Amino acid sequence: MNPWYIEEREFDPNKLHSNETVYTIGNGYFGTRGSFEEGYPKAYPGTLLFGVFDKIAIAKEELANAPDWLMIKLFVNDERFRLDQGKILDYHRTLDMQNGVLSRTVRWESPGGIRIRVTSELFASLADEHVGVIRYSVTAEDQPEKGAKLNVLVWSALNMAVGNYDVIHWEPVEQRRDGELLWLHTQTRHSSVQLIQTMSLTSRDCEFQKELIRSDTSPSIRIYKDLAVGEKLTVEKVVVMYTSRDVEDPLQTAIDHHHKILQSSVSPAELGNHYTVLVEGSRYFNPCVQIEPYETLLAEHKQAWHDYWQVSDVIIEGDDRAQQALRYNIYQLRISASSHDSRYSIAAKGLTGFGYRGHVFHDTEIFMLPYFTYVHPHIARNLLLYRYWLLPAARAKAKSNGYEGAQYPWESALNGDETTPPAIVHPETGELIPVLNGQIELHITASIAHGVWQYWQITGDDEFMREYGSEILLSTAEFWASRAMWYPESTHYEIDNVIGPDEWHEHVNNNAYTNYMAKWNIQVAIDALRWLKSTAPDKAKKLTQQLDLHEKRLARWYDVIAYIRIPQDKRTGLFEQFDGFFKLEPFDQEKYQGRITSYQGILGIKVVQYYQIIKQADVLMLLTTLDQQFDLKTKKVNWDYYYPITDHDYGSSLTPAFHVILACELGFVETAYHMFMKGALVDLEDLRGNSDEGIHCACAGAVWQAAILGLAGLRFTEDGYTTNPVWPDGWKRLAFTCFHKGKQIFIDLRK
Repeated sequence: MNPWYIEEREFDPNKLHSNETVYTIGNGYFGTRGSFEEGYPKAYPGTLLFGVFDKIAIAKEELANAPDWLMIKLFVNDERFRLDQGKILDYHRTLDMQNGVLSRTVRWESPGGIRIRVTSELFASLADEHVGVIRYSVTAEDQPEKGAKLNVLVWSALNMAVGNYDVIHWEPVEQRRDGELLWLHTQTRHSSVQLIQTMSLTSRDCEFQKELIRSDTSPSIRIYKDLAVGEKLTVEKVVVMYTSRDVEDPLQTAIDHHHKILQSSVSPAELGNHYTVLVEGSRYFNPCVQIEPYETLLAEHKQAWHDYWQVSDVIIEGDDRAQQALRYNIYQLRISASSHDSRYSIAAKGLTGFGYRGHVFHDTEIFMLPYFTYVHPHIARNLLLYRYWLLPAARAKAKSNGYEGAQYPWESALNGDETTPPAIVHPETGELIPVLNGQIELHITASIAHGVWQYWQITGDDEFMREYGSEILLSTAEFWASRAMWYPESTHYEIDNVIGPDEWHEHVNNNAYTNYMAKWNIQVAIDALRWLKSTAPDKAKKLTQQLDLHEKRLARWYDVIAYIRIPQDKRTGLFEQFDGFFKLEPFDQEKYQGRITSYQGILGIKVVQYYQIIKQADVLMLLTTLDQQFDLKTKKVNWDYYYPITDHDYGSSLTPAFHVILACELGFVETAYHMFMKGALVDLEDLRGNSDEGIHCACAGAVWQAAILGLAGLRFTEDGYTTNPVWPDGWKRLAFTCFHKGKQIFIDLRK
C-alpha cells in the first residue's frame, strides 16, 4: 500500500456512484467528480463551482452542476470505447493525493476484437484555480486484420446534458471559437450566473487531422489519426472556466487566459512557421507544432500541492492504512475550500456531490473550521467572514421569530436566508416528513460563536476580533438572552421546544448542549466587550450604540448566565440530555445485530423518540467542544452513560471520529482507534452506503481533530503548548504542523 495513493484495481459497476465521489478532483474553486471521460450509463458526472447556486423548489437553491468538461469520446474503426461494452482486460485507477492527479489505465477489447490501451491523467489545477487539464492517450495493441491500421477518432466536448440528478440548471447563451479555442457561454436559469468555458485540444503527435464542431449544447474538437499496432496517440485537453461572480467580463478573461497558456507552451518561431487557423466544420492537416501545455501546468500544480502538504501533512509511522485514510480526509478538506473567497463557505458535501444541495451547516464551524484555524488560518478567517457578511440575514431571522440579536439559519447558502426544506422524503423509510431543523435546531448560532472565539484564541488575530468577530459574539448573545424564558416556578431561565445535536429527539426542553453553549456564548460576548473597551474604546462605543447594549440588557445577560437551567446532577456530574430523557425507555441494541440501516430507519421517526438511543454525540459533543470547562470525572460519568447508547454505525457520520478526543483523555485507546478508523474510512469504504451523495466533509474535519487533539493530545496554553499522546498498536510516530499566534510549530512525537 502506498499511503499517498487511493487505488482501484478492478471496475465494479455497483460502486460507480460512490467511487465517483471518492475520486473527486478539485482546487476549492471547482470540484469534479471522478466520472469517466467516455461516460457510463446512469453515471452522476458533476462539476460544482464554489458559490454558484441556482433556485430550486422547496430547498430554495442548490449548487448548480456545470456543463461537463471531462467528456472525451473515443472511436476505433467506428467502435466506441465504453466500459459497459466489449471486454475489460485490465483496469487500474489511482488518485495521487500528494500531487492531486487522477490517473486511469484500461486495456480493452472491443466487440469486434480490437485491443487498445487507454490512459488518462487529469487534475484541477491548484496553482491556477480556473484551469482543468486532461492528458489522454490511446495505444493500438492488436486487431483481427493483421497489418492494417486502426482509424482513431478522439472526440472532446463540453457537455450541457448534465444536471443535479434530474434538474438541469444551465441554459446556452452562445458558442463560438477563437483560433484553436472553442468557448461555451451558459447561464443559470434563475440566478443568471454567467459561465464561460474555453476548451483546447492539442497533441504533440504529428500527421493528424483536426476538426472544430460548433454546437449550442456540446461544442467539440475532434482529432483523427491512423495508428499501426504499437503506435500511440496522445492529446492534451485544457479547459478554462470563469463566471460573472469572478470578473466583470468572464468571456474575454477566459479567452485571454487560455491563449496565454497555449502560447507559453510553444515558441514564437514555431507559431510563425507552422500555426494554422482551422476553419469550422472542415478537417485540416495539422503541422507538427509542439504545443505542450500539460507539462508546464502539471509542474505548477504539483508545486502548489507540495506547498500545501508541507504544512498540512500529518505523518503516522507504523500504520499505513491509517496514514492513507488521514491524508485522504486532509485532501478532501482542501479541495472544497476556497483559498480567498469569503462569500461562501464549505458545504456538508463540499464540492463533491449533490447531497444537502451545497448548503452550509454547523458542520463547518464545529468539525471543519478547527483544521483551518490551526493549519490554514487565512482560510479559517474567510470561513468566518462568510458568517459576518450574513449577520443582517441572521438578525432578520431572529426578528421574524420574535427574538433579538442574530439567529443563524440551520442551512444557508449565499444570502443567509434559511434554506432548510420544510419537508423531505426520508431516505430510509420513504415517508414524507416535516423538517423542523430550520425552525427549532438552534445550536448552530452558538457553534458559530465558538468558531469565532476559538479562531481568536489560536491565531491572536485581534484585527479580526475587533472589526468582525466581536459583533458576531455580541449579536448571537443578544439572541440567546432573548430566547431564554424565565420560569418563576423553577427559578430558572429555560430554552424550550428545540432539537439538540441528537436529531432523533424533537421538541425537547432544556437540551444540555444548547443551554450550556448559549450560556457560554453570552459569557464570551461579555468578555469580548470588556476586551474591546480596554483595547478599542471607539469600536466598543460604536457597537454598544449600534446593538443597544444598555445596562438593563447587559444585566439580563448576567442573569441568564447565572440562572439558565443546565440539566446536570451536581453530585455525580451526569448531564441529562434534555428534560425527561432519563424517563425514556432503554433500548436493546442486541436485537438488531447485523442491521444495515439506522435505528430511526428501523423504528420510524416517531417511535425512535420514545427510546434512549442517540443519533450522534450530544452531551459528549458538549464535553469535547468546551473541553477545558469539565474535569475528567465529569467526562467519565457522561461517557459511561452516553457512549453505549449512541448509534456509531448508522446514526451520524459527524461524531464517531469526534468521540476519539474524549476516548483518548479517558485512556480508552482501543476504542479511540476504532472510532478514528470508522471516521477515516467512512467514504473510502462507503461504510454508510451513502457516499454517492458526496464526501462527508464534517467527518473529514473530525478525523483531523481526532488525530491532533485526540491521539496527539495537543492543547495550547498561555505559555505555549502541551501534548499528551496515546499510541494505538503499531504506531511509532505522529508528526504535524500547526500555527499558534502567527508562529508555525512543527511537532514530532515518537513512541
